[in-house]
Amino acid sequence: MIYLDYNATTPVDPRVNQAARVWSVEQFGNPSSRDHAWGWDAADAVEESRQLLAESVHSLSAEITFTSSATESLNTVIRSFTGYAGWEKRKIVTCATEHEAVLTPCRMMQQAAGIEVEILLVDRYGQIDLDQLKAAVSSRKEVLVALAAANNEVGTISPIREIAHIAHTAGAWLLCDLTQVVGKMPVDVRTDGIDLAAFSAHKIYGNKGVGALFVRGAKSGFNVQPLICGGGQERGLRGGTLNVPGIVGLGEACRIAAAEMQEESSRIRNLRDKLERAILSQVPDTWVNGDMANRIGNTTNIGFRGVEAKTLIRDIHEIAVSSRAACSSGSNGPSHVLKAIGLTDDEAYSCIRFSLGRFTTEEEIDYTIGKVIASVHKLRRSKSVRV
Repeated sequence: MIYLDYNATTPVDPRVNQAARVWSVEQFGNPSSRDHAWGWDAADAVEESRQLLAESVHSLSAEITFTSSATESLNTVIRSFTGYAGWEKRKIVTCATEHEAVLTPCRMMQQAAGIEVEILLVDRYGQIDLDQLKAAVSSRKEVLVALAAANNEVGTISPIREIAHIAHTAGAWLLCDLTQVVGKMPVDVRTDGIDLAAFSAHKIYGNKGVGALFVRGAKSGFNVQPLICGGGQERGLRGGTLNVPGIVGLGEACRIAAAEMQEESSRIRNLRDKLERAILSQVPDTWVNGDMANRIGNTTNIGFRGVEAKTLIRDIHEIAVSSRAACSSGSNGPSHVLKAIGLTDDEAYSCIRFSLGRFTTEEEIDYTIGKVIASVHKLRRSKSVRV
């Protein structure tokens, strides 16, 4: 089996697993237990991991809150912004290619409370029009701009600094989904002007079930309300006993990424480019989706005209790839991201995302190239015979 679906989830790095295991089996204390060493040690481990995560995005450790996932972090911010009254005074601006962790709660608050939501269109590269963003935030209402740093399906990287400048000039806040960039490329929430951000451990070789929320200090003026209440954990911003093994694993994953990111990113990008070049040169009627000049280095989303992606995936069953984001794989219809960048239904149904990672080898890429090319030619011949 060859795993090329790293944007959906990553395998847990053995070093992360080893670090986390200690806090499951040996040091099992509750960090909220203040009366004995088990609790003190667990609390210290959580704070050390908080510092490692803060360093990875250039924030203060006090600005990091641990959650169960990036989805929870995004929902916390959106629900906090909406509040429980005064909906008519607030507006959310997002875009058509955002993850459902943003689009779904926005739609829910629009339907339930009538909050204004403006969904910006994107061009064929997956980029928003910055002039349209300026117009959208020029409102008498309080505005939250919710845009991802990079798209998980096509890899397009957004111009976050320019977006932040536009938002702040209009007095708006910027919520940024950093899930697909943390650990893959340098992130600096200060320099980029990000006010709030979400990320997840299982996208950077950590465990599932743990994520984080960055909230810029009091100067941002954004009032975060807990989505989950009870117990007073995380300075009252997120109730519930902390997932210490997962948090320690996230901290270790951030430490490893900081040490190895530069070399690893170059190696993975070269493998991605090799895969892409071989397929495009040897298989006619293929194309790459997204912004090839501005995309994360591990991702390529390739369309195979006349071949249904699901059929191709079944034919290359020993290679794990995907036809859309994992969180929406159960949905009917084509990918909303591919439709938003202008593909027809037939074109969108013919696209496959290949996302590489830390444990991808050149031998695996060579095998994938041969397998995909042979399978596409076979399926096209078969279709031609049937017609």
